[in-house]
Amino acid sequence: MARSNHPRLSSKVSSGDDGVSTARLPGPRLLPTVIALALTLGGQAMTSQALAVETEAVDFTAETPAGDSRQALTLPFNEAVERTLNQNAAVDLSQARIAEARAAIEQANGNLLPTLDLSFGVMGSNNPLNVFGMKLQQEQANFNDFGAGEFFQAAGQDFSQLNTALETEPDNLNDPGWHHNFQTSLKLSIPIYNGGKIREMRTQAQALLQAAQSGDEAARQQLVLHTVEAYAGINTAEAFVEVASQAREAARSFRDLSQKLYDEGVVTKADLLKAEVNLGERELDVENARNQAANAADGLKVLTGIDTGRDIALNEAIDVALPETTLEEARQLALSNNPRIQALRGRIAAARAEVDVARADYKPQFNLMAQQDFNDDSLGLRNDSYTVGGVLTWRVFDFGARSGKVDRARAKVDASLAERQQALDNLIGQVGKVWREANMAEKRVEVRRLAISQSEEAVRLETLRYQQGLATMTELLAAQTELDNARAELIRARFQRTMQRAALWLALGELGPERVESVRADGVQAALDTSES
Repeated sequence: MARSNHPRLSSKVSSGDDGVSTARLPGPRLLPTVIALALTLGGQAMTSQALAVETEAVDFTAETPAGDSRQALTLPFNEAVERTLNQNAAVDLSQARIAEARAAIEQANGNLLPTLDLSFGVMGSNNPLNVFGMKLQQEQANFNDFGAGEFFQAAGQDFSQLNTALETEPDNLNDPGWHHNFQTSLKLSIPIYNGGKIREMRTQAQALLQAAQSGDEAARQQLVLHTVEAYAGINTAEAFVEVASQAREAARSFRDLSQKLYDEGVVTKADLLKAEVNLGERELDVENARNQAANAADGLKVLTGIDTGRDIALNEAIDVALPETTLEEARQLALSNNPRIQALRGRIAAARAEVDVARADYKPQFNLMAQQDFNDDSLGLRNDSYTVGGVLTWRVFDFGARSGKVDRARAKVDASLAERQQALDNLIGQVGKVWREANMAEKRVEVRRLAISQSEEAVRLETLRYQQGLATMTELLAAQTELDNARAELIRARFQRTMQRAALWLALGELGPERVESVRADGVQAALDTSES
C-alpha cells in the first residue's frame, strides 16, 4: 500500500529502506475508505491558483432516483466533452466577454468616423427675443415686428412728433404674444484630432478581446479536465464494484471452507463465526461501492446536462498520454501557452492602453461640424439654413482631475503586473509538482501490480495452511484483506495517473479531447488488468 496523505490511513503505513511505502496490517473496513478516497483525491491534489483547478464536490446524499424506462444512454467521452462545453455557464460567460470586447472594438472604430444626427423639435414662447428669433429662422420677420406702424402713427403725417415717436415702446416687439416653431436639423460631426484617445480606446478593446479569448480557452480546458475527472471517476467506481465483488466471492468461499472444516472438526466454531461476519462485511462493501458508482454517474450527468433520472452507459475506459517533455521544457511551454497567463498579458496591455487614454485628455481636440436646419410654424422642410464650423478645445486646468485619472490607470497596470507575476510564480511551482507526480504515476501503478501478485500468492499459501489446520481464520482474512486493498490501490493509482497527466496538459495550456484516449471497451477489466500497461 502506498503512503497516504489521508489522516485515516497515515497511521497504517510506513516507508521501507528502498523508498517504497510498505503497509502494516490494514483494518477490515479499509476498502470502502479507499474507494471514497480515490474518487475525491484526484481533484484535491491538483488545486492551485495558477491552474485554477477548482472542482466543486457535489453531495448526492439523497436517495438515488430509480432509472426510468428509457434505454440507457451510451456516452462516449468525446460526446461527454461536447455536452459539457455546450451547456456550461462558464463557457457562456467567456463567450459573453468576447462579444463585449468585440463590441468595444466596433464602438472605438465607429468613434473615428463622422456621425450624422437627425433631430426634430417643437418650441413655443412669448419671450420677445425667442419670438423674434423664431420669425427670423422662419423668414417671416417684417418691419412691423419692430413696431414700424406704431412709430409712424406716433410721429404724425408731417413727422412733427418725431422725438415722441422715437421714445415710443413698440408693443409688437416687446409683447409679441405666443409663437411656435417646428425645427428639423441634420448635423454632420467630423472628428479631426482628439489627442489619440479614440485610437488608444481601440487598442484597449483589442487587448481585452485577446484576454477574453484566452479566458474562453482556459475555461474550456478547465471543463475538459472536469469531464476527464468525472468520466474516469465512473470507470474507477465501476472497477471498485468489481473489486468489492471479488472480495465478497472470496469471503463466501472462506465461509464455505470454514463450514466444511468445522463439520469435520478441524476448526472451531469461532473460525466459522469470523468467516460469516467477514462475508457480511464484504456484502456491505459491495453495496457501498455501488452507491459510489451511482454518485459518480450522477456527477457526470450534472456536468453534461443529462437528466439524472436517466441511466448512462460508458463504453470507454479513458487514459491520458504522458507529455514527452523535460521539466524545463514543460515550464517554458506553460509560460508561453497557458491561456490564463495569456489572458493576464492581455489585461496588462489593456491597462497600459487605459493610461494612454487618460493622458490624451491633456492634449487639444479639434472637430468639424456642418449643420442644416429647417424652421417653420408648421410641419415641413422649409426655410432651410446652413452652418459650418470648427471647434478647438484644450483644457488648461482642472484641479487634478486628469492627473488623478492617469494615476488610477497606472495603478491598474501595477496591479495587473503583480497579478501576472504571482500567477507565473505559482505556475512554475505547480508545473514542477505536477510534472514529477505525472512521471512517477506509472511507477506507482507498477508497484501496485507487484503488490497484487504478492498478495495473491500470500492468500494462496494461507488458504493451504488453513486447510491443513496450520493457520487461523484471522490470518487468512488478514491475507485476503491485503489482496483486496492492493487491488483497490491499483485502481486508485490508475485514476491518479490519469488525472495527474491531465493536470500537466492543463498547465501546459494544451488539454483537449485529443489528449484523451480509450484504452479498452470494458473499463472495469482495463482498470483491474495487471498484465497489461
